[in-house]
Formats: sequence, structure tokens, C-alpha cells
Amino acid sequence: MTAPLLVCAAEVEGRGLPSALRLGVGKVASAVSMTQALIERRPAWVLLFGVCGAYPEGHGPGGRLDVGDVCLVGEDWLGDEGVAVDDGFLPLAQLGLGSVGPFEADAGRTAAAARVLAAPVVRGATVSTCSGTDARSRALASGTEATVETMEGAAVAWACRALGVPWCSCAA
Repeated sequence: MTAPLLVCAAEVEGRGLPSALRLGVGKVASAVSMTQALIERRPAWVLLFGVCGAYPEGHGPGGRLDVGDVCLVGEDWLGDEGVAVDDGFLPLAQLGLGSVGPFEADAGRTAAAARVLAAPVVRGATVSTCSGTDARSRALASGTEATVETMEGAAVAWACRALGVPWCSCAA
């Protein structure tokens, strides 16, 4: 199997892996950096790793996670692309303005990594602002049915999908 291009958002996520490409934090930085790397390096596949926030209710596949638990993201969604309204949230798709996902990881690589790490495969939500309250976490979790949130996952996945490169994501 060909070695993946290792990517993470920030230095703190890549400690111990000096060869990992730091993409930058957030959807825009990671999408631009990922696209540039895919075009220049032409990797066989991408392994994204980093830090995630676990939703307290344990929505979606994989159930609830505790601080420090490792997981694999089987699919990622843009969790906060749309319009906040008085009684909830309208994602881009409901507005007829585009897709918010799913962005599906490479199933075979994800399952293999989950077996090796004895970690669940979960649904992720990529957000611009991390949840800082239980109320915000619950709202995002119920709207996306995600178990975890990140600030880069769906952006990296979108770039990979656009250029036909398989990806896998591991987070803790």
C-alpha cells in the first residue's frame, strides 16, 4: 500500500510527525492548502489527523465519546453553512444553495484503521466556530447527527473529492 500524505491543521496536532503537512486552522486555510498539496504532490491518498470536540449526546454512528478517545470519521458534513433562524437552522441544501455533505472517507482504509486502533467510526461536523456550550453542541449535533466536530474535516474531504484522492481521518 502506498504511504499517505499526512496532514493536520496545526503544529500541536503534528507533534512527533515531522513529515506531516500543516494545513492551517479552519475551513478556508485547510481547503486552500489541501488543494495546493494535492495538485503539487499528487498523493495516492490523504490521512488527516487532529483534534476534535465530542458532542455530549453521542449522536450518530459511533455513539458518545469521552475526552481523549480516538475515532475515525467515516463521513463529514459542513455543520454551520447556512442561515440561523429563530426556530433553528437552515443548511445550504434547504436553501437551494449547495451541498453540505456527506463527504465520505475511504471506507476500506477507515475500517482498517478502526480495527487497528480499536476505535469507532463516527460522523463529523466541520464548523467555523467550535461549540463552547452544551446548548450549541446539542444544536449542531441534532442538526447534523454528528458525534464530533472539527474545523477542517469537510474542507479537506471536499478538496480530496474534487481531485479524486481518497482520504481517511483520525481524531481524538
